[in-house]
Amino acid sequence: MGEAPQPQRRLNWPSLRPASDDEQPAADPSGTWLPSAAPRAADPGSLPPPAFDWLYRDPRRWAPQHGPSGRDPSALPGPFLPPGTADASPRVPASPAPPLEPAPVAPPAAAGRSRAVPIIREVVETLLLAALVFLAVRASVQHYRVDGTSMYPTLEDGEFLLVNSLVYTRVDVEALARYVPGWDPGPPARRHLFHAPKRGDIVVFHHPSGVHRDLVKRVIGLPGETVEIRGGVVYIDGRRLIEPYLAGGAVPLGDMAPVVVPPDSYFVMGDNRNHSQDSRVFGPIPVNDIVGKAFLTWWPREKFGLAPNQAPRLAGAED
Repeated sequence: MGEAPQPQRRLNWPSLRPASDDEQPAADPSGTWLPSAAPRAADPGSLPPPAFDWLYRDPRRWAPQHGPSGRDPSALPGPFLPPGTADASPRVPASPAPPLEPAPVAPPAAAGRSRAVPIIREVVETLLLAALVFLAVRASVQHYRVDGTSMYPTLEDGEFLLVNSLVYTRVDVEALARYVPGWDPGPPARRHLFHAPKRGDIVVFHHPSGVHRDLVKRVIGLPGETVEIRGGVVYIDGRRLIEPYLAGGAVPLGDMAPVVVPPDSYFVMGDNRNHSQDSRVFGPIPVNDIVGKAFLTWWPREKFGLAPNQAPRLAGAED
């Protein structure tokens, strides 16, 4: 039979040195933690210390706590020295931290100016935005007052209109094509941004004679068409034009020889045919002289609403 197993020998951790059964660990061999390394008398009524109490009291396993004078030098990073080799020089108390200085307080005048700057900036931004909106509206919408009875009964003397001056805007597409590679817009070179004037539109245009006065009439003939008047009735390319907006007015009178409307021009007439100076007198008007299209009447109040841009129609075989 082999030898009997021997009991496990107790190690003196953390040095891992084998220790005999009779060796008793010292509670505080260097006198760092206890006022005296001498063993104190055991209290008869107290329990015996735990078996690992010597491990907790080992000075190599603990670091000194911070005291009133600051951080202990032994707790600073550095070599871990064995007991008895620590610096025995007297500790120098740490210098107290300088007192905190109060934050500087701005004087009342400076504080008032700092609060006024955002308000002034907002006011300036609001005024600039209002100016831009005003200019944009002014460039696209204009107001006119009807002077005379040439458009009666559709428009009365003294009636106020709002005119859209952007609806007939034309763009030079050939000039734009120079900056777009590979784009060939083809004819025509100038095109309307939205649409061209239509038959029946009430338009405002500059007087052809150059007088600083604008006129308001209705579009009757389009470019390339032949306009003729026989017995007060308008004919477009030989077909009678049915105009419902003349129903409440006087019966038109007079004749006019056929007129061919040139390109980029329009034949305009007033609804009060017997008292209107229009294309029957000064001929078709160029499209560049047209200011815009009337889209709203806003005064007098009983006439408030959309402008009466009624489109006439050409008579067919059954009419």
